Amino acid sequence: MHKNMPPKNRMTPAHINDSSLETSSGMQYSYTEFKNLILKGRQSKVPLETPFLITEHSKHLQVLCSEKLHPDALVKGVYIPADYLYTQGPNVLALIASKLALNKTLFARSCQYLQVNKPEAEDFLKRYHLMGATNSGFNRGLFYKNELVALASFSKGRKMNRLLPHQRSYELIRFCSKNGITVTGGLSKLVKNFCDEKKAGDIMTYIDKQMASGQAYQRCGFKVHSHTPPNAYLVNRNTKQREALEVNAPSFNTALYDLRHNEGNIKLVYTPQHHVIQ
Repeated sequence: MHKNMPPKNRMTPAHINDSSLETSSGMQYSYTEFKNLILKGRQSKVPLETPFLITEHSKHLQVLCSEKLHPDALVKGVYIPADYLYTQGPNVLALIASKLALNKTLFARSCQYLQVNKPEAEDFLKRYHLMGATNSGFNRGLFYKNELVALASFSKGRKMNRLLPHQRSYELIRFCSKNGITVTGGLSKLVKNFCDEKKAGDIMTYIDKQMASGQAYQRCGFKVHSHTPPNAYLVNRNTKQREALEVNAPSFNTALYDLRHNEGNIKLVYTPQHHVIQ
């Protein structure tokens, strides 16, 4: 057992309707109470250093009582750092609902693949992606009855030694759906249609190991390329906002910031066959 792992009897499964969630301080909440803590701004009852895990199966959650998870736990679900409770509360709840299969389901075949302008894409990402908006070269969305329900943001094309001289590689920088909605086949439709549109040599992306296992991307045809080391970042104790840690920074204000690390990323690459998904 990893030295930072809690004893097994401290990991309490909780049914979403009637059981409770347990934190490291022994506090327990029903799912409704946990939801209210976030939506009503009372997250201070949940210690900032307490992460929690959303399991991929059944309708259960586990709250883990350690700052760093055992590697085996990462493949079983989604690990959410507690600072997101303060800064991304509604999106955290949406992620929980999605993992527990509580979302409304739409099918990609019922959606239209269209270009999305930059202001609309930025607004969508700020609303529904945990990492917010980003600079991108292209934004493509799925529209259901004229409403944007899923969005993918891609980089501009880059030359790569692994590709033919005329081919370009693109990065999938962001992908998300509107809160409360799961678009079955949405990621596949966005990626494959974008590849056909740009005649892409391949599409690469990075998945945070704490937030996803990468299995959904592999089901769409992505292949694991490599793994990156953990990334360090700072969390402001007052605002709970994340800030970049300068690579060569000799020190930081320990009274104002907490040093945190993720578990690194999975790099995946998709090589298209250039056929459009209708």
